[in-house]
Amino acid sequence: MLALTLLLITVLSLSLPALAHTFTLQNQCEYNVPLFIDSWPGTVSYTGSPNLKLQPGQSTQITIPSGWNSRICHNYDCGNCWGDESMVEFNVRPLQLPRLSQPYGAVVLIWWLCGQMDAGGLAYYDISNIEGYTVPQEIIPSTGECATVTCTSATCPCDQAYPVGNEQGCGAVVDLPVKACASQDFTIIYCP
Repeated sequence: MLALTLLLITVLSLSLPALAHTFTLQNQCEYNVPLFIDSWPGTVSYTGSPNLKLQPGQSTQITIPSGWNSRICHNYDCGNCWGDESMVEFNVRPLQLPRLSQPYGAVVLIWWLCGQMDAGGLAYYDISNIEGYTVPQEIIPSTGECATVTCTSATCPCDQAYPVGNEQGCGAVVDLPVKACASQDFTIIYCP
């Protein structure tokens, strides 16, 4: 009976969504990289310090709560992600949430981990240069089965990042810069 109970607990724990996600932030630049970890209004908030400054060669891990829905931006004033900073994004793209009419930062990494990530098992992520380009970035999912995206210039290919000024995903029917992955953890490298 004990063996059956342990087996059942193990199976159930494997089928439950992650309660948190680990993001490893690595600065391989020869300069400091100030970051701001934003939280989308009305969703689960990131509860750690939103302002980070990575020294050259520094790496740190942050814990993102399940249900978090937002972005991490390269941000000189550490105020928010609504300017001309570079970003990574994580999105719930199957829900086709509209992109904001407010300006994005340049090279923004946006991560929308709400709803579909935890319910459907996928995280949707992209690099955004919509408002401009400020720092080379790379998103690496923790599993090798998912696409790594890399953008090292303002003219990186559309399948790797949103181009400067382009909110349409390069005019394609499919939003080319957005990737989907069952991975729960990611590494973001600055100056890959």
